[in-house]
Amino acid sequence: MNTILKRAGLIMACALPLAFCSCSSDNDENPAERIEKQNSQIQLITSQYLNEVVYPTYTSLANECDRLYALISGLKQKLKNGSTVTQAEVDAVCTSYLEARRYWEESEAFLYGAASDFEIDPHIDTWPLDVATLAKDLKDEAKIAALDAAESNGEARRYLTKENLGFHGIEFIFFRDGKNRSAAIFNNDEVESFENYFTGLDVSGQEEVIFAAAVACDLRDKCYQLEVAWLGSKAAADHVARVTECAQKFDDYGITVSKNGLSYGADMLAATTTQSTLNSWKKVLETILVSGCSNICAEVSDQKMGQAYRCATGNKEYHEDEETGELVADDPNYIESPYSYNSYTDFHGNIVSIRNSIYGNLSGSTYNANSIMAYLMIYNAEMARILDADINAALAALVKCQQSGQSFRQNPGAACVKEAMDVITALDNYLNQVSGWILSN
Repeated sequence: MNTILKRAGLIMACALPLAFCSCSSDNDENPAERIEKQNSQIQLITSQYLNEVVYPTYTSLANECDRLYALISGLKQKLKNGSTVTQAEVDAVCTSYLEARRYWEESEAFLYGAASDFEIDPHIDTWPLDVATLAKDLKDEAKIAALDAAESNGEARRYLTKENLGFHGIEFIFFRDGKNRSAAIFNNDEVESFENYFTGLDVSGQEEVIFAAAVACDLRDKCYQLEVAWLGSKAAADHVARVTECAQKFDDYGITVSKNGLSYGADMLAATTTQSTLNSWKKVLETILVSGCSNICAEVSDQKMGQAYRCATGNKEYHEDEETGELVADDPNYIESPYSYNSYTDFHGNIVSIRNSIYGNLSGSTYNANSIMAYLMIYNAEMARILDADINAALAALVKCQQSGQSFRQNPGAACVKEAMDVITALDNYLNQVSGWILSN
């Protein structure tokens, strides 16, 4: 998508602090001194980025997925004991799910590490759901018994297709039409009058929750893995122990960079040494900006929003399937979080993850002194202002979508969707421009 946006009005929309606006007072420095100074600054930026963005985001994600699993497991035990599930208990699951989902989406600007190397991203966040297969699984007594046992041993993946694992398998059980499902469904007191995917299949609420508990355990374990892979020994000891246990069963529970055996955080902090996979400090910033921020920008605009939008507006395109390499058409059902109607919030979280990475913190209000934004304010203040305006324009466009009165699932062809896609694409293009400038200066 070739989109050129006029940014003059956008720049005024977000005034950055001017504390670092020297734009370069370093003209008297020789090149070697300048490089040494920049490297020292980027080291501090990297430490800030890891300690105040990556580590707390993954820790919060792991902790909330732990809580989500405990809540669903509690529902399961009540149903198995013949007790009644309350609406407050179902609502608590839904609240925890959405909170865990927020942390996950706000981590997607750093999918370039363990999330991709160990295929954690597709394991926990694949869509659309394979509802037809799930319906068969939930009426299969042997499979339900296996899933029941899999809750505690983390082996749900042995019995389910990858499309039914992770966040969206849980979402499907607890949400319909953007609303929390009724506790009466799980108590088998009520038959849904809308989107009843299991009509005539004799699937009980208890069986649905057994499935959800097993998937939640698997989701928690994979999020533990993300935390441990990045934090190393700084991760919670019980999380490390659980990942070690899982690694004895499955070969995709790696927690270190294959080249050097370091945690992903340690590898980044060791940049320029023989241990690290990163041979310069500027390459660290390139990784954050391009492999991280630009990558999720492109996914949001072209795939997460783009596929359903193009289908809805009669402009279906073909793209290469990541697994088979074959050309496949855009899928009108390629809609993230379709049952909770959380799509726009997911996309907004992705752009927040970019802002956090650029600002070097999770505050959302201003950037840290040791951040990419502060670095740009020193060496190219105009570029900093444009980048900040583009980030805020993308966030504002998604807020407009959220406030449109319809979810993405209900109207993927809405005008606000195209507006958001355009500004997110502009942000993507500018992130690459910023990275190129940093590498050359």
